Amino acid sequence: MLSLARSRLDELNLYVARFADRFDHRFWLIRVLLALMFLESAIDKTLNWSHYTAEVAAHHVPFAGVALFCAGAVELIGSAALLFGFALAPALLALAAYTLTVNFIYFDFWAMPMPDAIMARKEFLKNLAVAGGLLAYMFDALNLRRRK
Repeated sequence: MLSLARSRLDELNLYVARFADRFDHRFWLIRVLLALMFLESAIDKTLNWSHYTAEVAAHHVPFAGVALFCAGAVELIGSAALLFGFALAPALLALAAYTLTVNFIYFDFWAMPMPDAIMARKEFLKNLAVAGGLLAYMFDALNLRRRK
């Protein structure tokens, strides 16, 4: 009876270890916070579709509706990957590329008049930091995978 209980405990420990490896507990909170940022943005785009389509078109992005759909898909799929730990490196790379692309399209502070340029510059720098964090985490995730 004792050996059966010990065997079940070993199975449970193995399951917990695999779960911890999958979700990389060191960065779990960071992943949740990043996912919330992108998930909220995807939901907001969905709920206010016409507003965002007009805004994208105002920034001279061709095929505004298609571009907006792709942006929402990247945010939604990337958030799911962050939350559940699947295809983490590609998701982090996609979110970083998306963030940098949006950054240069929307926050072109160098072409704005001064009062607007200040806030746009702050958003631009914040997004650079987010993209940098996503890339740093991606390289860490790739290194962790290589070590295993």
